[in-house]
Amino acid sequence: MAAWNKDDNIRNAGYWVARKIELIELKHQNKIDLINQSILRGGVFNIELGTGNVGAEKNKKRPCLVISSNILNNGETVSVIPLSTKFKSIVKSGIQYPQYRNHYILKKSNYPYLRDNSCVKCEDIRCVDKVRIIDHLGNVSFEDMLEIKKRILFAFGY
Repeated sequence: MAAWNKDDNIRNAGYWVARKIELIELKHQNKIDLINQSILRGGVFNIELGTGNVGAEKNKKRPCLVISSNILNNGETVSVIPLSTKFKSIVKSGIQYPQYRNHYILKKSNYPYLRDNSCVKCEDIRCVDKVRIIDHLGNVSFEDMLEIKKRILFAFGY
């Protein structure tokens, strides 16, 4: 993984401003895809998080897990956790576990729509406008969502 670079970040921020204007126009024209009408907790969606973000903030188009309640998902925004294929793990008895208690691994073998094993880093919660949502990839099981909830609570000291 390349180190964060100020000049690259500034250049990417410029590209993102232009794309953001396009998204604002789409929202203004109500040309949001119908997929946004059925956003449910536990869904994994490709979401455009932008470029030129500061430091270690997640960016690019990437899969994100919806964690906001279904009632709130009827509004204009949703709460998500971006998924990451870059994470530290340990292996015990041939099973991969995340190194940190606030992380949870979604295994590609259970979720074939993922490119690779992916980590839900529960400290990375973001609220995004629905105009950023590109497409629905699949859903996370109820059991995995219960485990993710535990890690969210741990990440924020509950």
